[in-house]
Amino acid sequence: MSAAANSNINWKKNLFFIWLSQFLSMAGFGSCMPFIPKVMEYNLGIVDKAVRLQFISAYYFCGMVSLGVAMTVWGMLADRFGRKLMLLRASFAAAIFYPLLAFSPNIWVLLLVRFFCSFFSGTYNPAQTLAITTSPQEKHGLVLGILSTALYSGHMLGYLIGGVIASRYGFTTAFVSCGVVYAISGLMVLLWVKEDFNAKIERKKLEKVNRPVRELLTPAVTGILLMVLFMGIARRIDEPFLVELVEDVMGKGTKTYWNIFGWFEFGGDPVFFTGIASAVASLGGLISGGAIGWLCDRMIPRKLLIPVLIASALGVAVQILAPGIGVLLVARFFAYFAAGGILPILQLMLTKITRPELRGTFFGWIGTLSTVGGVACSFVSFTVGKWFGLGGIYWTEVIIFLFMVPMMIPIGRAMNRELKTINVEGE
Repeated sequence: MSAAANSNINWKKNLFFIWLSQFLSMAGFGSCMPFIPKVMEYNLGIVDKAVRLQFISAYYFCGMVSLGVAMTVWGMLADRFGRKLMLLRASFAAAIFYPLLAFSPNIWVLLLVRFFCSFFSGTYNPAQTLAITTSPQEKHGLVLGILSTALYSGHMLGYLIGGVIASRYGFTTAFVSCGVVYAISGLMVLLWVKEDFNAKIERKKLEKVNRPVRELLTPAVTGILLMVLFMGIARRIDEPFLVELVEDVMGKGTKTYWNIFGWFEFGGDPVFFTGIASAVASLGGLISGGAIGWLCDRMIPRKLLIPVLIASALGVAVQILAPGIGVLLVARFFAYFAAGGILPILQLMLTKITRPELRGTFFGWIGTLSTVGGVACSFVSFTVGKWFGLGGIYWTEVIIFLFMVPMMIPIGRAMNRELKTINVEGE
């Protein structure tokens, strides 16, 4: 039984304010992060493009590594000191550190600030944990799905507003605005989000269920975490190369698109359609959250995951084979609509075979492995791209999604065994 079922917490009200806080946080993040290369160029004087590209890679590497380590640390602390406290820590840390990025005097300070920023911030994972632990068990699929809509819609709004602020008022203003938005998000959680958490009681519960890591990593848990790692690679491997794919597809299919949408004079700018492709992908992920979350509460999540993985693979394959830009846009929407449900489904599967007292720990592991997948995809795409070109990168994504389908067979069997064990222990 969930925490919400044993307390007077209004889980719907809680979810609304957690969602709103994450919508604002993601909007704040999206309003400044795309402009880091320009901060390096104009604020720090790194005008050589080749050098700047190296520092951009170093910047994102620092952030990913730091965030990957931090998620596990903060997840474990959340189980001991409260999930709301972890969300407040992340929100207010982001409010401090993101503006500091714009005031960095040199590139080395910028990288250092980025490291600390990623380590102490990162609001989405603690928000998920807090929402799950304060909502009924039978609504967890809906909760995770709804929260994922904040991720996509917040980013969409942030990219739009950030572009306007940066172009009119400068990059520093964009970063300061990001900090202000994170502060508002934190205050919203502080004032209106409730958590029934007693540290002494929770620590006693942890003493009863806490075990060495090797015992917590049961076959089902290990399988789910491996799925998260593969998903982290598959979901991110194609992102840096989208503009290249758009350019290739437009080269072979522009006339077809004109015949279908003859009233729209778009010219032949691949950059413009890369933006459109990113927007429709975000829209697909936005719609996916609510739809797949709703389905998760009405059918067995692991059975839903198999068609979602197959649909994701088909969506990517159609993008590669698209005869024109119109087909590519539809396929990208479809691919993100399907793939947007993978992580919520895996998280929901994990909640069914783990103790509520350790939920922060397990969600921290999920966040870490997803981030590790993001780091690994850079090495995978570099190797595959070198030998097989752009098409090889996208086909690798298809193969990973399809490879995850047979992985569900042993994971499903292990889950059935572990669910029986949990039911026996709970009696």
